[in-house]
Amino acid sequence: MLKALNRLLCTTLFIFCTAVSADDVSADDIDQKLDLLDVSILKDIDTSSATINELFGLFDSLSRQQKIRLYIFESVRLILAGKYENALQTLDKALFLNPNDEQLTNIYGYKISASIPLKRYEDAFSLLEKSLARIDSFQDNSIKISSYVRLMNTYLDLDKYDEVLRLSKIVFTLNQGQDSKAHCYAMVLTSSAQLSLHQIPYLEQLQLFEDTQGYCQQNNFPLIAAMAIKGKATVEFEHHHYQTAEGLFLKALAAYQPFNFELEINNIYAYLSEVYFQLQQFQQAVEYAELVDKLTNEPNNYKAKQRAYNVLSMVASKRGQFKVAYQYHVQSHAIGMLLINDKKVKETAYQVAKFDNAEKTRQLNKLAQDQEMLAKERSIMNNEKSASFMFSTVLTGTVAFLSLLLATAWMQRNQFRKQAQIDLLTGLLNRGTGEEKAEDEFVQVLARGGQYSVIVIDLDLFKQINDSFGHGTGDWALKKVAEVITANTRSTDIASRMGGEEFAIFMPFTTIELAVELAKKIRFDIESIDTRFSGHQFTITASFGVSQITADDLSLDPIINRADTALYKAKSEGRNKVVSL
Repeated sequence: MLKALNRLLCTTLFIFCTAVSADDVSADDIDQKLDLLDVSILKDIDTSSATINELFGLFDSLSRQQKIRLYIFESVRLILAGKYENALQTLDKALFLNPNDEQLTNIYGYKISASIPLKRYEDAFSLLEKSLARIDSFQDNSIKISSYVRLMNTYLDLDKYDEVLRLSKIVFTLNQGQDSKAHCYAMVLTSSAQLSLHQIPYLEQLQLFEDTQGYCQQNNFPLIAAMAIKGKATVEFEHHHYQTAEGLFLKALAAYQPFNFELEINNIYAYLSEVYFQLQQFQQAVEYAELVDKLTNEPNNYKAKQRAYNVLSMVASKRGQFKVAYQYHVQSHAIGMLLINDKKVKETAYQVAKFDNAEKTRQLNKLAQDQEMLAKERSIMNNEKSASFMFSTVLTGTVAFLSLLLATAWMQRNQFRKQAQIDLLTGLLNRGTGEEKAEDEFVQVLARGGQYSVIVIDLDLFKQINDSFGHGTGDWALKKVAEVITANTRSTDIASRMGGEEFAIFMPFTTIELAVELAKKIRFDIESIDTRFSGHQFTITASFGVSQITADDLSLDPIINRADTALYKAKSEGRNKVVSL
């Protein structure tokens, strides 16, 4: 009883003391902690994390501005840890609190940094456009510099290295070395862009990173200095100086680990696996490659995984394990296809954004010209009222007509694009679009080691329906079959009319057992179609072939071929049945 009373007393005292200490924390104390975070977040992640956790414990007592700053620092911590979705959610909370210009610049920059690894390029470009549009309105030079530095980082993530170098000149001119943090960032981004462009000699490239490392260390920015060390290692690696590259990569790794910078740490693991392979130290190569192999199949890990799988394949080949080597080669090839596709998506999004921005600029210029024209018309109106009124009427009618014409053309463009993908009779995807989408999903499945099933459907004796009741009735039957297929497929399935009376359903991440069950359900529903509404009485049946991915499949073709073989078997065995191979 006495012990229980003591525990209760201690607990009450702890709660009381905690409450008192929370109340005793002043707004100035919180501002001071946030100011220290601004300095420490890229220098000492452990101390910064402890401070962030402490401030979240006092969250209700924080002002609106303090909450915004805390959310921004938390997003930085999440980005470093590779938790991009959580970072975006945290930044959205900050946006909801109505941030000022400087905070909004930081929020946009970090949202872009978190969106790119998630392949949300349209979001990234939209934010990029907003950031560009805001820069000229800033009176504070430091906000301009910060905005340009964030844009440099965005363009680097998007592989737009010429844009990085263009903006770097603006930053160095505006800054003149006054803001050491901005100067340090600009140096490492410039060096990285030059490395990717391969336009300057080896020694000059190495010197850029050496200067960056020295400046950032001197001004106490260890994380950015670590990036410079990794940059030097990459230069040495690309020039086949593997012994030197090993030491630099290990040094960069040690510098990154206190910050828990997952993306960079995993990339260094992948580089070290290849370095040790080149140095004939195969066991160490495998150890580092296996660290990468354990990572989740997220887009931000693809490059590291491709490099690691190449190393594991080469080591297995050296050891005579050719089946294992082939399996790793397949995985590397699949990720390579994903990277190529991702690059195309990224470039397309960038070009669309450029087109949209150019179109907006053109429209604004046109609007300015129209306004100038209207001003002149008003002047004429004072002297020649009736003539001016007529001209204005004609002009308005012309603008309205052109606007209507433009809107019609835009709608037709969208309609034609949709028509180019859709089979107009059934509303399903046409063969070309269906196979293209299915192949894209196949690459995703292959990279993640998942299941993939295909159902091929062919209506039985369909020619007899056309011959007996006419092609109008045949078209009616095809539409009804398409309705059955649509009603039974999931949003992740890809249903396509392959031509004539043949259909296909592509089912990513689906076992053959589930595909067979679906095929049986569709077969039953097709047979149950009430044909009286066509004006004739007949029965529609279909034969089904089902197949799934195997370890040897590198494309959809062999799966489709096996499904076709199963379909022919269903036909030969009497039709109106499901056969799987």
